[in-house]
Amino acid sequence: MARKSLELRLGQTKALIDEYVKAGLVSDRSCHFMNDMMHRMERGKGMSTGQRKYLDNLIDQGVPTLKNETRVKEILAAADVDGMQQVAQTLKDFAYKLGKGWSLSEKQEKFLTNLLAKAATLKLEGRFRPCEETVEDLENAAAICATKNSWYWNHRPGTAKSYDKVREWLEWNTRREVIEDVEALGKDSIHILGEEPIIDQWACDKLLKACKKPLEELKNPKHQAGEIRHFRGGPQIALIVGTPILQKGEVVYPVIVDGEQLMTHQLNKRRSRKM
Repeated sequence: MARKSLELRLGQTKALIDEYVKAGLVSDRSCHFMNDMMHRMERGKGMSTGQRKYLDNLIDQGVPTLKNETRVKEILAAADVDGMQQVAQTLKDFAYKLGKGWSLSEKQEKFLTNLLAKAATLKLEGRFRPCEETVEDLENAAAICATKNSWYWNHRPGTAKSYDKVREWLEWNTRREVIEDVEALGKDSIHILGEEPIIDQWACDKLLKACKKPLEELKNPKHQAGEIRHFRGGPQIALIVGTPILQKGEVVYPVIVDGEQLMTHQLNKRRSRKM
């Protein structure tokens, strides 16, 4: 039998690795071995006689016959649905185990069922993205949360998780807007957009709930422009001259006190009584 050239063996190895990946067998040790040999050949390093023989045997055998083939294909298809990126590797691990004929635990089966249901919903409805109004609320909520200390986050792990998700997506969305604005001017942007992070309804709702009170005050101010309030920072009265904004995580109002305009949250409708 004629000895294979390096180019032929390398091409056959790459093709077989692709077939392993498609079959959900990327975690198989044979696939790992082929990847190692592929990198050796690409770097111009030789293989031992045993390694060449084992690699050629794998090439001759092709992809192993899968167990539970229909179910494996269903799981791999779910892993490719847009919006499932964060759990794609978990799905592929399940596909690998089932393809090898192994059983999943009751807990794993339940988790897999939930993931497949989520993938089916995403495939039908598309991935979740907050509407424009919600994005504005999320930006304000993120600004509020940015001022919180470690004690706050240590006692609110769920909110911390939602904040991280929302913040990452907002940063991506801001880059997208900047790139689109620059390209609309016919110029090339220096920003790199990157892959869109996953954001979900749960994370948005969780963060908005955590910041419900200040967000509601921004939309429905306690103090209206033209009203007189007592300034807690001193004995003076304050004239409200505009709508509130966020400043260092707090809702503050533009006011005039003793002829000077400033931003403050230290306002009372009635003067505080001295004890």
